[in-house]
Amino acid sequence: MTNWTAILQQDDLTSGNWVLVTVGIARGSTPRESGTRMLVSSEQIVGTIGGGQLECRAIEVARKLLQPQATSKTELLQLPLGPELLQCCGGYAELMLERLTASDHSWLDDLKTALSAPEDHVFLTDWQGSEVSHETARLSDLEDTSWSFYRPEEFAAQNVAFAELEKYSGHFQMAEPIQAAAFNLYVFGAGHVGRAIVQTLAPLPIKISWIDPRAEEFPATTLRNVEKIVTEDPLEEVHKAASSGYFLVMTHSHQLDFDLTAEILQRRDAAYLGLIGSKTKRNRFFKRFEAAGFTKFDLERITCPIGIAGTGGKHPSEIAISVAAEILQLRQRHLESLTRQANDSLSRLSVVNR
Repeated sequence: MTNWTAILQQDDLTSGNWVLVTVGIARGSTPRESGTRMLVSSEQIVGTIGGGQLECRAIEVARKLLQPQATSKTELLQLPLGPELLQCCGGYAELMLERLTASDHSWLDDLKTALSAPEDHVFLTDWQGSEVSHETARLSDLEDTSWSFYRPEEFAAQNVAFAELEKYSGHFQMAEPIQAAAFNLYVFGAGHVGRAIVQTLAPLPIKISWIDPRAEEFPATTLRNVEKIVTEDPLEEVHKAASSGYFLVMTHSHQLDFDLTAEILQRRDAAYLGLIGSKTKRNRFFKRFEAAGFTKFDLERITCPIGIAGTGGKHPSEIAISVAAEILQLRQRHLESLTRQANDSLSRLSVVNR
């Protein structure tokens, strides 16, 4: 998935000084998935398409496109990673390179607008030889168009899909979901562990709401995808949270931890509910939750202690790495489940249409 925020925040994006590199069709084992992007200028690189010889080749070609003598603003690299780049991962990748100029203002502005309300928006790329065009559209508007190959099931699974005129022809359409963030994370508590977790996860395309009544506990600056919320009523932020959110409860107060966890359980839609604490804290809290009327099924939705098993460390950074891994594992399992559902649905659709 593209971290569009990091790309779009460049002030001189359409000055002709940047090349946008996109991983297009990717087959077999490749460093990054289709739809991954990075920016290249003569002196800077924003993002990564996986490093190694693949990225080195992309940077080399991108900087040639920035030279005054360049005769084209686009180039398509079709790279078998083993024979061409001697990367042992093998696989095959197509990289789309395009120098951004003033003529790209329109689609970039449309993309910014869609990112502010991305519910069902899709980003469409039409690559025909040396000609490339981009547009944003609503998923519902793709039916009965050349883009109808992109099904709602693909969108739900956050998949990128292609329609090729002919394999390896360099003529294809690419459709991908527009998402401001992969998911919403709500971190209650700006103590040592909270800070370490936010610092660990903030570089990823995640929208993080960081909540604490103590303004002095927050760092002076954070990345753009992190919203610091200073409030005397953290429970209200639970009510405001988006559906299917990921929640981490780790405040300075055990009573507040209890109240927040109970409020999140009442929502019954959390994708993850992590409560910091030992097994002793878990046992005491669970007895209180049961006394408050929560069922064993409700309590099974709480992860406490938090983090993947077996790490054992108590340093804030160790906890943060463990918790980040747990959340990302859970997210990946969810996406894999959606992909299986999408594939099953598309298989059934194919049978019906025969």
